[in-house]
Amino acid sequence: MKNNTFFLMSLFALLFIGSGLKAQEVTVDLYPGWNWICYPYTWEMDVEDALGDFEPVDGDHIKSQTSTSFYLNGIWRGGVNRFKPGCGYMYFSTRTEMVSFVFAYPSPVELVTDAPSNVTPVSAVAGGTVMLQNDGHVFLRGVCWGTSPNPDINGNHISNDMGVGSFSSTLWGLQPNTTYYVRSYAVTEFGLVYGEEVSFSTPDANGVAVHEYVDLGLPSGIMWATCNVGADAPEDYGDYFAWGETQPKSTYNWNTYQYCMGTYTTLTKYCINASYGYNGYSDVMYILLPEDDAASANWGSDWHTPSKEEWQELYQNTTHTWTTRNGVNGRLFTASNGNSIFLPATGYRSDGNLNNVGTCGYYWSNWVDMVRSNDAKYFCFNTGYFYVDGCNRRYGSCVRPVRPGYQY
Repeated sequence: MKNNTFFLMSLFALLFIGSGLKAQEVTVDLYPGWNWICYPYTWEMDVEDALGDFEPVDGDHIKSQTSTSFYLNGIWRGGVNRFKPGCGYMYFSTRTEMVSFVFAYPSPVELVTDAPSNVTPVSAVAGGTVMLQNDGHVFLRGVCWGTSPNPDINGNHISNDMGVGSFSSTLWGLQPNTTYYVRSYAVTEFGLVYGEEVSFSTPDANGVAVHEYVDLGLPSGIMWATCNVGADAPEDYGDYFAWGETQPKSTYNWNTYQYCMGTYTTLTKYCINASYGYNGYSDVMYILLPEDDAASANWGSDWHTPSKEEWQELYQNTTHTWTTRNGVNGRLFTASNGNSIFLPATGYRSDGNLNNVGTCGYYWSNWVDMVRSNDAKYFCFNTGYFYVDGCNRRYGSCVRPVRPGYQY
């Protein structure tokens, strides 16, 4: 298994370096006399189709191990009318000079690029269908795109698993009011093949905010927003939300909390432990629904509040520096690709007060605490520590949105 894995990884590396191959087009040089021209190994080919635009001369021969045909008066006559797998073929040229022609192998790969759908000012769904003859293998498939014609895998591209059939992926990071070109691609044992190019244009944003984000090269491919919800700049605190609420308010306590009847033991939603539920209420909801997610509700369905795993991934795959930006304290998280995000030390709101601002950062995740249902998971840091833990749901904390990205 290790050898197979190494082989596939090596194959990908070889195929992805340089330009794409068209395994079905091979230039053959014919010298006077006998020449080897082909040895098919997976599919049959009609002789005339395979020779394409090449014009034989009367007296030319094609020979296999068992049969021969000759060309006379515009027709091949004899026992060789198809090139078959497992047989080698030679061509006798009666010309006195060398000539070249393109041997037109029928392509074993048929690749279609779909017209993009669900086009927004900043995203689109693109994909295609790959079909392969003779039980061949598709090692990788996907789409590539750009603002210039003929995009290839040396630019923006996204992979979509392997195998034949239809596939699609969401393209993120597009610009409003821009024309894009898309091609599907597939990596097979016959080489790297591209589908036909299609184009589409993103609509104008029409006043809708287009939120910036950063690619930190994280294993998940998640993209992190540069600002908090309600903020206009990375160092702005933005709005504060009780967990599961989508609008800021002046007072943060159990009396004003949306999902309880006035106390932490009368919860009415996102309650795993019935001892915290109203009249013993419990449910199986532990991740915020989009309509209860401050990121999704305020920025759109592309965005969500990070999960506790996404907070941990950010912490584990970046370096962290306590710093000050425009007079605001916070942490700079820098990835190995050189990109970074700044999280201001926002503090948190309780009742009508703002606490620990400038000394601690408090950011919600989209998970409720699985034991203490009155708590939800949050990411907290100051000058010396970081952790993901439970925090009282009634408190007002900030939200730094994330969105899916694409893998290279």
